[in-house]
Amino acid sequence: MQTLAERVAKRREQLGLSQKTLAEKIKVSQQSINKIESGQTRSPRNLDKLAEALNVSPQWLLFGEDVVIAKTKPVEEYDGEIKASSLRVEEWESMNHDKDEFIEVSVLNVEAACGDGAMPDNEHEIYALPFRRYTLRRMGVNARNARVVRVIGNSMAPMLRSGDVVGIDTANNSTIIDGDLYAIRDGNLIRVKQLIPRPDGGMIIKSFNNTDYPDEQLSKDEFEQRIHIIGRVFWSSTLW
Repeated sequence: MQTLAERVAKRREQLGLSQKTLAEKIKVSQQSINKIESGQTRSPRNLDKLAEALNVSPQWLLFGEDVVIAKTKPVEEYDGEIKASSLRVEEWESMNHDKDEFIEVSVLNVEAACGDGAMPDNEHEIYALPFRRYTLRRMGVNARNARVVRVIGNSMAPMLRSGDVVGIDTANNSTIIDGDLYAIRDGNLIRVKQLIPRPDGGMIIKSFNNTDYPDEQLSKDEFEQRIHIIGRVFWSSTLW
């Protein structure tokens, strides 16, 4: 379960709840639940109430087991109400880590621009974020080549908003997959953008918020001289 949508749907099914019942518990419409489970809503306004109704933590809904390990007992119902949560959340730092299952990926002090640009300082690790080895293998990412950075600006909204973090596969920087997101170095700036190859060998650097940030059309020579591809974005996490 790699997305909030998948975790909500799976947990709802585990509890034997319909979308309508879950919606009634948190006092929203069934359509709101459907939008969350279809991935249309990535940052639910009623996250705390949703987590409480599903008997999990908000952190688990947002990040999954890659960040927080939650242990629960089966939920028992009486008179149509859910009993007090038996959820116990353990902080990663206080756990005994299974190094065969988890690996830590460096979070750099660099901020990648999703706006007008950010000037990176000397790059160094500020902390590490745990990922399951299985998760990285399934994505085709070697942990040695993975880095996590925070983005600033809203040019990639609604997919990425200022303050979100992204995982970058630094080994995946030679072949551009049409429409994927990449971290690029543009002069002294690090940016996260969608790259779309042109038939003439040039490149379109695209922002999702193209009302405020129009597409940048670069010829093949301009792209090769100006842009260095750091790596492909393989994972992202929103904070709100």
